[in-house]
Amino acid sequence: DLITVMSAYFVSDFNREQGGKKESFQAFHSSAHQFLGLLPTLLAQPADQEFRLEEQSLKCFTCLCESMDVACPSISVPFYNSLFEDHWLLLDALCHGASCEKPALKAVSPKEAKSQQERNECLAAAFSTAVAATCGIPGGRDTCHKAKKQISQQIAEKLTEEGNQLLPRLLARLDHPAFYFSGLKLLYACCHVSQNLCSLVATQEVLSSLINNLQGKVPLAKEAQVQAAEASLRLLSVLLLQLQSLPPQSDIVLKETTELFNYVATPSVLSSAGLLLTHLSQYGATVKLRRDEAFAAIATALTEPAELCLPPPMEAGFYDGLILLLLQLLSQEDAAVVREFTGSDLWSIMWHRFAMVLCLTKGVPVMEDETPRVDQCVPEPEWNLISPQGTLFFLSLALHIFQREPHQCLLQLAQPSGVIMATLNRLLSLDYLENLARTQMREDGDPDLVAAVVLQVCHLFCFPFALDIHPETLELIMTGLRDSETPAQLLQVCVYYLPFLDAELPLSLLCHLVLTDERVIEQVMRVAASEHAVAFLSAILLSDQVALLVDLLSLLTHVARAGATHLPFLQRFLCHSDTAPQPLSHLLCHRDRLVRARACSLVGNLLRHGQDFPQVLQDQVGLLECLLKRLLDEDEHVRRSASFAVGNAAYHSGPFTQPLSKAVPWIVRLLGDPVAKTRCNAASALGNLGQQSAKLGNLLIQCRAPDLLLDVACHDPHPAVQEAALIALRSIGQHSRIHQVLVSLRATEKLEALSQNESQATAFNSPPPSSTRHCKKLIHLLQPTYSA
Repeated sequence: DLITVMSAYFVSDFNREQGGKKESFQAFHSSAHQFLGLLPTLLAQPADQEFRLEEQSLKCFTCLCESMDVACPSISVPFYNSLFEDHWLLLDALCHGASCEKPALKAVSPKEAKSQQERNECLAAAFSTAVAATCGIPGGRDTCHKAKKQISQQIAEKLTEEGNQLLPRLLARLDHPAFYFSGLKLLYACCHVSQNLCSLVATQEVLSSLINNLQGKVPLAKEAQVQAAEASLRLLSVLLLQLQSLPPQSDIVLKETTELFNYVATPSVLSSAGLLLTHLSQYGATVKLRRDEAFAAIATALTEPAELCLPPPMEAGFYDGLILLLLQLLSQEDAAVVREFTGSDLWSIMWHRFAMVLCLTKGVPVMEDETPRVDQCVPEPEWNLISPQGTLFFLSLALHIFQREPHQCLLQLAQPSGVIMATLNRLLSLDYLENLARTQMREDGDPDLVAAVVLQVCHLFCFPFALDIHPETLELIMTGLRDSETPAQLLQVCVYYLPFLDAELPLSLLCHLVLTDERVIEQVMRVAASEHAVAFLSAILLSDQVALLVDLLSLLTHVARAGATHLPFLQRFLCHSDTAPQPLSHLLCHRDRLVRARACSLVGNLLRHGQDFPQVLQDQVGLLECLLKRLLDEDEHVRRSASFAVGNAAYHSGPFTQPLSKAVPWIVRLLGDPVAKTRCNAASALGNLGQQSAKLGNLLIQCRAPDLLLDVACHDPHPAVQEAALIALRSIGQHSRIHQVLVSLRATEKLEALSQNESQATAFNSPPPSSTRHCKKLIHLLQPTYSA
């Protein structure tokens, strides 16, 4: 009776709360360790001739282990470590009890003999169940998995030990209703840690027993048959993964597994059968499933509650195999089937189930009238349902569907509050990535998994910018991304979770988002101003990673172009760096042409706002000189951006007059550049320099600036270039000597002809181009009465 009370105490659920700091937790911990010390004595009571105390003690120990499997690690890990290190004699006694039979007492009648045999079987089953409980794999990841693994290794050694009767006895009882589940559970746990044991188990005889379970030939209740089928499928999967080859009778295994998948609508069996089918396919078996039946089975498994009899092998998730199987099926189908799938219930069910696994919430109270707390933690994803690796499988499936049927998928992504948008944004959140990274901190963890998940999500978010889609659809997608603060999350992910070289795609996507919608700049700059972000961005500026440099410069350029709000940050970041050399000077002289072009464009946009930047530019030793040299760059894109920047520098009178004077011949030369935008920028730069015509007038005449500008204004094939030249002539024409030069060039006559040609060209269109207005004002400027 005392042991029964103790069992009830051990199975209570108060010990499942996180932390393990309450007094009751410590009392539970202390009681568990005292019971371990007492158990050998309870199992050896001489007065217990009917083994009732022994059996009840074993059941109590089993209850304790099952309770520890779901307890917080602060309680369960010390318990299993103590069982392994301090109570190894108890483990030996349990294994011995499971491998031998009690001697039969002298019976006075056949009825008593039968009763003794039943008691012996119950006791042996209790020993077997207790041994299985010590090493059974717990569900979840933040558990006592590592502590129990060392117990599994010790028991696996006994199972493979020559002369030890534990394995033969275990295998002989696999078909017995009282032993089948504990035996399968024990083999399943130990096969995870011993390839030698897998070789001993993967025999014709054992596989026949497992096939019998799949076929339902073992005389069990209906619920137990489902349990036996699931456990057998799990064990077959781990044998296949450990031995990396198809087992004997693999054709029968494949046939029976396929039958179970098609006709048993139990989620646990569908999950285990689906995973085994994917593994069989990977090792060369030909898996043939009828598409409609398979889709219906997967939908059933994803819709019904997931009840795990045994956790999937190798820390896979409950749904991992179904996701992989769905990916394999859809990879073999044509476009029509994929198109139909994107509009099916299964596609929707898949996303909603994944969202539930992620514990997707919107910060609303969990219960009615509950006030949400600001510091309320987001629950950890249910890794036992979809594992970290399974998350990659899911994203691979989503990416495959997006690639095959992009426009339909983008219409679904365009629902700002839809499950697809919400789920993908959740995968970029810092709390989710922190949980994901924590799962990979063990010895067998994959350090590249976090980056792989982020990059898959970025690939999916890149689709709207890679395709020609309706503007309204793009606007809806941008609304969802902006409201979810995806741009800010992308920068945070790059700063905190991605290796430097993996940041290229997220940073490129961030650039597209900023270029598409200036309203996201504020949230991005809020992150960029942090200490860690500044360090990350500075590392890019001083690196030699061209793609990262180009994207970062484009991002900073657009921030500068959007307004003067963030100019102080840009100045501090770019021009007050403690590192050497200064970033801007280094970038203007970079070996890569795109980097040089972006750097010139950034400087030009910074100069648009005036304020303190012209002085900052002047204080940067060699910076202006580097910029002016880019006017002679061999690359047309660099010359175009450099002429834009120099033109903006020329607008600011005073500090740049003298340095810019030596660049006048280079600017004039660009009036004949093959690129229209460069010619336009050059004309504008000369016009801005015209504001200092009193100082530079003679130099402009010497370089034939009035002559060439007049020629461009009258004959350039691009109206924008003509207009820029006319504006520049109006500016420099204020200088008396330049005025005389223009008169001597018969500028009025040429301009009147130009004006007449423009009037004829636009006779039936209104209003006339703005160049006509500038042309007339320039003609008026050149009149003798005006000059007088």
